[in-house]
Amino acid sequence: MFSSRGEVGMAVVTCEVCGKRVARYVCQECGRKICETCLEPHTWVCSDCYSRLKREIPPMLEAPSWSLPFKLFLVGFLLIFIGMIFIMITAILSGASPSFGTLIWVIPFPPIILGAGPYSLWAIVLAVAITVLGIVLFFTLRRRSR
Repeated sequence: MFSSRGEVGMAVVTCEVCGKRVARYVCQECGRKICETCLEPHTWVCSDCYSRLKREIPPMLEAPSWSLPFKLFLVGFLLIFIGMIFIMITAILSGASPSFGTLIWVIPFPPIILGAGPYSLWAIVLAVAITVLGIVLFFTLRRRSR
């Protein structure tokens, strides 16, 4: 019987790949008893089988797929951006006064302030206050999670 220490009964089993060290693992591909140096830890196969399998399986040529939360974030950001452009265009075409202010804030990043006219200073003050509050909240929640 082969134990996790590389011993069969009382005899020590040496690695069947390198023949130098004590065998502690079994290759999942060929079944040879191998040492930890000859083991490929991500696949649990010996170095010989790993190099053979690496040649047989062609690398994936696909582009990496984006995760669903990232796709949803991207779609949401684009919809908000397009909506803001429509709002600004309709305000200009309807003859509204040339002063406006807008705040875009994606939580982990600093806010983006778009403004012109007399009320843009208040938008900047609001953005700075929200940024300071967000940073304090971020570090408070981070400290509690540890």
